[in-house]
Amino acid sequence: PFLFLRCSARDKVQSMKFGKTIAERILKEWRFYAVDYKALKKCIKDGAKEDEFNAILDESESKLSKFYADKENWAFNYMTTLEKRVADLKDSASEPGSPSSMSSEDSQSMITNSSPTGIADLKMSLDRLSKRGTIEGEFEWLKDEYRKVGKSKHFQDFIYAKKSLVTFQRELEFLLEFLELNKTAFSKILKKFDKRTGSSVREERLDAIMGRNLYLEGEKFEALKKTVDELIIEVNALKPRLPEGWENRKVYTIGCFDLFHRGHQNVLQSLREFGCYIVAGIHDDESYFKLKNKYTIDNLETRMNNVKPFVDQLFVIPSTDPLIYVKSMVSEQDIATGACCYARGDDMLNFPGREWIESVMPVHFVPRTEACSSTLIRTIYHAEDESLRAKAAFAKTRYDGKPIDEDGNVLKLKA
Repeated sequence: PFLFLRCSARDKVQSMKFGKTIAERILKEWRFYAVDYKALKKCIKDGAKEDEFNAILDESESKLSKFYADKENWAFNYMTTLEKRVADLKDSASEPGSPSSMSSEDSQSMITNSSPTGIADLKMSLDRLSKRGTIEGEFEWLKDEYRKVGKSKHFQDFIYAKKSLVTFQRELEFLLEFLELNKTAFSKILKKFDKRTGSSVREERLDAIMGRNLYLEGEKFEALKKTVDELIIEVNALKPRLPEGWENRKVYTIGCFDLFHRGHQNVLQSLREFGCYIVAGIHDDESYFKLKNKYTIDNLETRMNNVKPFVDQLFVIPSTDPLIYVKSMVSEQDIATGACCYARGDDMLNFPGREWIESVMPVHFVPRTEACSSTLIRTIYHAEDESLRAKAAFAKTRYDGKPIDEDGNVLKLKA
């Protein structure tokens, strides 16, 4: 009896640890689709009927299978988009006059009468010399170069290919971890069921689950990830040469960042392609309500804590119009020396304040994360209507990640 009690206590600790692990490591956006480990464990603890346990287990398997089918279909279709972006980058990188992706030493050897790219580089050097007679001329030339490179097709193709691939790589890593956690959840909960009921069905039932759901091994996503890893190496080799000081700039951005998710994280991490110091403005709760006609799920303090690990400086915007606050944050010196730029996701090209911002610094856009948005998360987990939650969980999404119905209309949230 003593040995039994010790084993039970140890298993309880391990079970509690896994319950915490699955809750913490699964993306909050995907918790709806995961094995309902908490409900299954409670069912066993309360001594519920086996039919009730089986019903929860079957529903978990069904939701997980549908989730995987949707993700697999999306992933293989999206690979076509990624391959097209890499092909576009290869084409633009080879065009005469593009910011060469070679080293400066290599480019010097290319400055010949027979090389269109070399001629362009030579002309660039001569233009630079003509403008560098004064400090003001130096900065004006540099600012022109920042804008020219930022608007070049080579650079834009590079940013879209690089950011999309890195985001997709992380998505595949999340999916593989998600499958592994759910596979473990099935195994552990069936083991717990056997211990509680004195049965020995775990091995047979686990084999049946794995047989019906071979995708839990993650082989297709592993193969995709290998391809993506190779494409990233290829894309990095095609990175355009950037003007001096590019990597030392301040990068400004603005957002609400409610229900902080991997899409926010992906954008903020990609901003490091434009500079080294990230400054983010964040709307307070009142301005958020005025902008969106709904209250935040996370208050300002929570949103700031979520964003801060990904930026170097945060400032609060207590108005629907952010312009005066952006103007207050950007120094005249940074504007004069070209030491700043603005970057954000491409889901809002005509953002508030763009006219002034673009007049004093370059503006860059990065592709948003597919099938991911605060609106989608809010609908699945915070809608008052349970049927709306379930509908949103497996709905198609718009370009901006919002869930839509069969007619393309955004699902209306009633909470």
